[in-house]
Amino acid sequence: MRAVLLHGPYDIRVEDVDKPSPSRGEVVIRVKAAGICGTDLHSYRGKHPFLRPPRILGHEFSGYVAEIGEGVTGIEVGERVVVEPLISCGRCDACIRGEYNVCRNLKVLGVHVDGAFAEYVKVPAEKVYRLPKGVSYEDGALIEPLAVAVHVTRRSKIGLGDSIAILGSGPIGLLIAQVARCAGARRIIMTDVLDYRLRLAERLGADVTVNAKDEDPVKRILEETNNMGVDVAIEAAGAPPTPAQALRVTKPHGRVVIIGFFEMPSVQLNILDIVAKELHVYGSRVYWHDFATAIELLSEDKIDVRSLVTHKYGLEEAKEAFEVLDKKIGRPIKVLLTL
Repeated sequence: MRAVLLHGPYDIRVEDVDKPSPSRGEVVIRVKAAGICGTDLHSYRGKHPFLRPPRILGHEFSGYVAEIGEGVTGIEVGERVVVEPLISCGRCDACIRGEYNVCRNLKVLGVHVDGAFAEYVKVPAEKVYRLPKGVSYEDGALIEPLAVAVHVTRRSKIGLGDSIAILGSGPIGLLIAQVARCAGARRIIMTDVLDYRLRLAERLGADVTVNAKDEDPVKRILEETNNMGVDVAIEAAGAPPTPAQALRVTKPHGRVVIIGFFEMPSVQLNILDIVAKELHVYGSRVYWHDFATAIELLSEDKIDVRSLVTHKYGLEEAKEAFEVLDKKIGRPIKVLLTL
């Protein structure tokens, strides 16, 4: 089969590899659409701490069941599906508590094991969800990042009437804004350094957008909230200044959620911002029992994912697709590989 392999920093190749065969409890999926996300981009740049090349990248995807392994029931060949790409051990203390997203031995498709930028990928059958009628393969490829947004919204306890600031208007930030509105957020302020992302944020419902290159985002957010600060600040940029900004714009007893993937994980924070305001600061990692909600929101047309897709490429064009996203050619937001 044809697959996209990362051999080293900026070294993407489309090659022939062996088609996977399912072991007991596994299924093989014929991939139809897959999204390139920030994690893939960090891997492409050689900045991912857990990836060891060569590796087939990709964990945001949909397709249909092509082959079923021994012991698998309840799934039929040909069914349209989406896959939760987390492989947990099921034995550690976190897994025993049901908190499999922080499994001490967690493996992620496209990082620790080969992923979905290929014609076929094998996955645990228990991680497969049916795609509802009316949800296309391309829309289905965005269910994984939508599940991230659902998890962030739950972690931040966003509720009716809350004001929120989302620092970073990439795909995840744009999805969080929409899920937060579904959860009852009253006022949404979004920041970024790219105007085209902020324009889309406005189209998708942001009340205020701030270009952090042109003005001080902390000053502007405080002005927009009468110097009170927001109920919830979400760091979704993975940029060195944004965690500190999130602390500063949050009101006393507010909530701060850090989700950005940092190429340089050490950032400077003023701890007094946390102590003096008794802030609740949370990390958020992928998702935890959030896939079903993401599928429901998408199937009920509560979330617009199509507006995020700016570029589509065939599998053989993967190198160009990565270059477009890495160099921001043509104002990319979400780039898909379609098979």
